[in-house]
This record gives sequence, structure tokens and C-alpha cells, in this order.
Amino acid sequence: MKKRILALMLALALMTVVFTGCAKKEATPPVDESKPVDSTTPENEAKGDLVDGTYLVKMPVSDHGNYPMAKLEVKDGQVASLDYNEYLAASGEAKNESNYPYAEGLAVIKDLNTQFNEKKDLNAVDFDAVTGATHTKGSFKEVAQMLLDKAAKGETYEAVYKDGVYEAKAAEASHGWLAEVKVRVQDGQIVGVDYVEVAVEDAEGVKKGDLKSADNYSYATPFEVIPAVQKLIIDNNGTENLNVDGIAGATNTRDGMIELVNQALSSAK
Repeated sequence: MKKRILALMLALALMTVVFTGCAKKEATPPVDESKPVDSTTPENEAKGDLVDGTYLVKMPVSDHGNYPMAKLEVKDGQVASLDYNEYLAASGEAKNESNYPYAEGLAVIKDLNTQFNEKKDLNAVDFDAVTGATHTKGSFKEVAQMLLDKAAKGETYEAVYKDGVYEAKAAEASHGWLAEVKVRVQDGQIVGVDYVEVAVEDAEGVKKGDLKSADNYSYATPFEVIPAVQKLIIDNNGTENLNVDGIAGATNTRDGMIELVNQALSSAK
């Protein structure tokens, strides 16, 4: 009798252990690996690696009197558009068939803009697709990378001036010449400074309306100072805190040019 009771108790204990183990297993059901992991991005996270906004890079004026400038637009964290051009400092015009004699360079600018805007990836641009214009290719790559770096950091651009062409004239002529200036603004940046001095009367070798040049004016210094001041103003995007210490000679031309640019820009702000 005792043996039967002992056997019954052992059987009941074994059943308790089995059911307890099953209950524990059912509390943590196995993961179904056939189901895809939910990788949706929360609505408040960025959809891309870039910060939305407008970005701009303008490089210094070269010794040849031109320079690159480009603008990048970013929307929804991705590149929306890039516009790269090279500008003439004297006029502020982008290089084109009417003002630039090298068609090869123009073709490269067009091709690189098209490629980048289609691929949205600087590493995917084929810089060998169009031959020649090695300097332009290097400038495009450098400027585009600078823009992407700015967009990654969110260093957006805000225009400084209103776009347009602004003019000013000296109040009176100096030694028979009247100074004039045209300042071209694009994308809020000074892109061109066209400074001239016009003859106000006939003189030896000069007719009224002629522009001062090396052909009718014997002193060369002003023609060296004008492009130097032009470069300073464009690179600095204005005359504020302009360092003119490196420009020697033709002080009247230098100071008069800066004063006229200030007058012209007074209506651009």
C-alpha cells in the first residue's frame, strides 16, 4: 500500500514539472525569422544626409579676370539642383558664346552641370566625358564638394544684396575724365564691377566720349589699379573692411572707384 502511494506521488510530481516547463516556453514565443524587420524611419528624422536650404560658393577672381561661382539647392535632404558657372569680373556675365572664345570650356561646364543634376552624386560624374578644360573640371569638382560639405553642416546662404545692375557717376570730371561704374549683382553676390573713365571733351588724341585706355593715356598705373580693386571688391562682396594696402599708386583712381561702388550699392541693400 505504501509503495502504491509513493508511486502516485512521484507521478504527480513529474506531471507538475512537465506542465510548468511548457508554461514557461509558451510565455516567450519564438521569433518568426521569415517576417521582415520593421525599418521605417520616424517622421521627425531627416530623409537624407543633407540639410534643406540654399548654398553658395564663390571663388576668388583669378589673374585672368574670371572665377567660378555655384549655387546648390537641397530639398528633403537630397540635392535638388546645382548651377555652376564661371564669371567675367569686368562685366559680371557668365561665360557664354558671345563673351568667351573657348567653346571647349563652355561645353565642359554644360556637361558637368547636366551630369551632376542627373546623378546627384559627385563621385558618379564622369570628368573625362568631355575633353579639355582641365582647370574648369578641377574647379567644378572643388566647388561642388565645398557646397556638399556646407549642405552636410547646414551652412545655408542668405543673399546680401538685391539682384540687378547698379550704376553711379562721379559728381564732376577730373582732368577731363568722368568716372562711372556699373556693379552687377546675382544671387545676392557682387559678380562684376565695370569701372571706366569717359572723356568729357575733345583733347589731343582724345575725342569726347572716348574711354580712357592705354592708347590715349600715358600713365599705366591706373590700368593696373582698376583690376586690382575690382578683384578686392568682388572677392570681399563689397567694400566693407576692404584692405587696399597692397594696391600701390593711382590713389585717386583707387579711392574714387571704391566711393562710386559704395554709391551704386546703396540701392542694392
